[in-house]
Amino acid sequence: MDFSLTKEQRDIKRAAREFARGELTKERAWQYEREHAFPRELYRKAAQLGFIGLDYPAEVGGGGLGVTENVLVIEELCKADSGIGLAIHLAFLPAKIVKIFGTEEQRQRYLAPLVRGDFVSAISLTEPDHGCDLTRMSTRMEYRGDRVVLDGTKIFTTNGAYADFFVVLCQDDPTAGPGQGMTTVLVDRDPHHHLGGELETAEIEGKMGLKMTSSSEVVFKKLALPADRILGERGRGLQQVLGFLDQSRIEIAAQSLGIAEGAFARALAHAKGRKQFGQPIIDFQAVGHILARMFSRIQAAKWSTYYAAWACDHREAAKLASAVPLLTSMVKHHVPETAKEVLDDAITVFGGYGYFLEQDVERRYRDNRIIEIYEGTVQIQLNNMVRVLKKLNPDFLDASLL
Repeated sequence: MDFSLTKEQRDIKRAAREFARGELTKERAWQYEREHAFPRELYRKAAQLGFIGLDYPAEVGGGGLGVTENVLVIEELCKADSGIGLAIHLAFLPAKIVKIFGTEEQRQRYLAPLVRGDFVSAISLTEPDHGCDLTRMSTRMEYRGDRVVLDGTKIFTTNGAYADFFVVLCQDDPTAGPGQGMTTVLVDRDPHHHLGGELETAEIEGKMGLKMTSSSEVVFKKLALPADRILGERGRGLQQVLGFLDQSRIEIAAQSLGIAEGAFARALAHAKGRKQFGQPIIDFQAVGHILARMFSRIQAAKWSTYYAAWACDHREAAKLASAVPLLTSMVKHHVPETAKEVLDDAITVFGGYGYFLEQDVERRYRDNRIIEIYEGTVQIQLNNMVRVLKKLNPDFLDASLL
């Protein structure tokens, strides 16, 4: 049993750490936070250094690596700064579904510019009446031979104000049963690629955190697109989204992992340097024990995330394909909730100072809160886990996972 990273993985992690420490500065973070601005300059720098598209094929400029390498980069970005780290990752994460299910033409069209840092992607799943329930969409797609026409409204679309393309889940067959008859469609923002109708976006104001990204309502008004914008197989849109989520949720967990690690490092340094009653506060058992628990929780979160990523990358060779949905839901549930506890403890270690922006932990707390919600709430992940556990062969569960 070997828990060490490969030399290539260590090099990637080190390079990401150096980039993050040098570029994701507090001054920049505060500016983007105040202005609610997407850090496009840093996004492009990350692309130039090869941090975007690590798991994409070489044909589109990607690194041909896996989820594990993405996790290492995301962890370091969010460790350095929660807001900028989330914004950079969420700008390229939705395009993963194109990598998995897109044609070669679609990959060249959408992924190649994204890897260069020229494109930002978005995925539109949630609807006003359909939150975590993706078994039926109100947004309709009508197929008309050489074109498709979309009608409907999506909400909480990350990057909605500036994304260059959207991946949209819509109901293709309104007579199909729950979870059936849905199709994913690629929608360009540029109206020159539309064949009629309208695409409108409206910013949703007043977010608790995640302030360096746009969160939008996206409305399709009889929007006509070329039929080659259909992504994957018609009628299997939900299955494709679930396949995408089996990878993306692991990377989402890495966001929380990095955010918690950064908060712990700051809390530990503060506890060593802050003196009360003539001694560092880490020497008071009440504070020291808090830090020890924080470290233990982070280690549990870290290695469960790494294992889920490894299992996803080696699902066939390790004969773990049936367990990947269980593991990806496990970390999407466990890591954000664990991070919330760590972040709350970090604020406690800082005392009154932790309640203010200066120490950076309150912003991490706000940014982490959305990770418990998007891409399926932590409660939904427990439902997913139970569903898989009911289906898994007991002998496989006992031999491979317990």
